[in-house]
Amino acid sequence: MQVPLVVKGKNIKPGQVRNELVSLLDVSATTLALGEAEMPEYLDGNDLFATDYKAPEYVFGARDRCDFTIDKIRTARSDKYRYIRNYFPERPMMQPGYRDLKPIVKDLKQARAEGILTTYQAQHWFGLRPEEELYDMDADPHQMKNLTTDPEYKQVLELHRNALNNWIAECGDKGMEDENPTQLKATYDLWKDRAQFKNAKVNPEYHQFMR
Repeated sequence: MQVPLVVKGKNIKPGQVRNELVSLLDVSATTLALGEAEMPEYLDGNDLFATDYKAPEYVFGARDRCDFTIDKIRTARSDKYRYIRNYFPERPMMQPGYRDLKPIVKDLKQARAEGILTTYQAQHWFGLRPEEELYDMDADPHQMKNLTTDPEYKQVLELHRNALNNWIAECGDKGMEDENPTQLKATYDLWKDRAQFKNAKVNPEYHQFMR
């Protein structure tokens, strides 16, 4: 996901650079291995420095609820491409959230109110999101050009779409299920009196608790 991993430890030669895809699950396994701890059988992930380590063809990522902001995003990253699926495209990137009081967010909203955002900026942060996104990470590292409608990338899109579907099925992705009402109520009670919640058009999941 464009996040670098830097490792320093026993028997690791300085200055080495590797370009394999890494899952965060591998970080836990690698940490235990470097500490010469016994690896639990139930642990997902692989030791990145094991002699039999084999880099995955894809790594996967997910986002659901962050504080009171409810979203559902899944992504599959291969060596060259990144595929993203937005399950709530009607919820903009700049939907209400815990960041609302941060200067960068307040400035962005002010710029929108003043009409000084570019068409792309306004659409990206405040408009509908595409249901699917596909980016060539070599040619477009900032993920600006969505390739999902380009017929040249139809096969690439299908491969990544299938890879994500298989991962969701194989890992039993609990994020596909609705959040427990008891947990939602606890989140609502925690945030309901805070300004960034009270003044926001919050996700409809909370409407059941509002009077």
